[in-house]
Amino acid sequence: MPREVARGSLLFNIMISRNRIFLFFLLNFFLFQLAVGICMERETLPLPADRVFNHAVSLLELSDGTLFVAWSSGSKEKNRDTAIVLSFKKLHGNGWSEPQILIDTPNRADGNPMIFLLDNEIYCFYSYLWGTGWSTARLFYTKSKLNAFTDDVRDINFSWISPKRIFPFYKMGDLGRGKPVILDDKGFLLPLYKEFSGYYSYVCEFIDGKIIYNSALIKSRPGNLQPAIIQVMGRELLMLMRPERGGYFWQSFSKDKGKTWSKPEQRKDLFNPGSGFDLLRLASGNIILIFNDDSKSRTNLTIALSEDNGKSFPIKKILEEEDDVDFAYPSAIQDLKGKINIVYSVDKKEIRHIVLDEKEILESQK
Repeated sequence: MPREVARGSLLFNIMISRNRIFLFFLLNFFLFQLAVGICMERETLPLPADRVFNHAVSLLELSDGTLFVAWSSGSKEKNRDTAIVLSFKKLHGNGWSEPQILIDTPNRADGNPMIFLLDNEIYCFYSYLWGTGWSTARLFYTKSKLNAFTDDVRDINFSWISPKRIFPFYKMGDLGRGKPVILDDKGFLLPLYKEFSGYYSYVCEFIDGKIIYNSALIKSRPGNLQPAIIQVMGRELLMLMRPERGGYFWQSFSKDKGKTWSKPEQRKDLFNPGSGFDLLRLASGNIILIFNDDSKSRTNLTIALSEDNGKSFPIKKILEEEDDVDFAYPSAIQDLKGKINIVYSVDKKEIRHIVLDEKEILESQK
């Protein structure tokens, strides 16, 4: 064989080998990204100009399929310029609206918004800081009737009432995070917590905007906060709580519509690094938990599914995972099409939105 032909054949074989190696690594990279959920729908929301702190987001779907989100935004967490902003995404629209101010208490930091729909009204519960720490938080709410919508998300208008204080002015340290349990078209149970000389969860029943009762503080060591509640069997309610420090979730039960709660126990099967989470029952009857599946770090965001009313969450799927990046404070809904929508903050700087099917979670166990 001529030397030139042999050399050309050798070069050709080398190129083929290199391409095979490249394709091997490319395939493995794709499979890895698939495993952490890159194939899910994912987007980043527009952010307010000159507001680098964006965190503690809450998500709601309106009756026409519009997605509504509210979150805390300012120059820095707990700075006095921190306000509650909102954004919308129409069902058949062209993306999210530019954020606009919902609540901006003069010379006070506003935080921890929680939004939900009741009797054709949107409620927004939130706290503002009288001082510089969460122990000075005062709990308020505002609400608005749903007005006629147009196809242009920019034309959605609301008529928010003046904010109403929940507790007397001298009572501080009360905050919300978890969604309510809707009782009927006028009443709901709202999970709350107190950061004042410790960390304690409790529940209030509201009817027509007035407190009917609030439960005793749920005490544990270490403390508990940011509770989420869900109905599990008949009248029985399950409450999961974030720990004061990294470790495990706290758990408690109520059999009398939230008036009294069992002694809290640690869920040794569920890690929590001291971070917000969300709990949601799906139309299928299964329950999902969106949380940081680690005792110390927020660098992964995981969705876990229970098929036994919250007794166990063995089916898990990683939504986000990256070293030195915090994915935190998720809020979830199941929309009118049956899709699971989750919003959360990234490094307390941006807000992301993920959409996936329950089937994708179930397939992750295979």
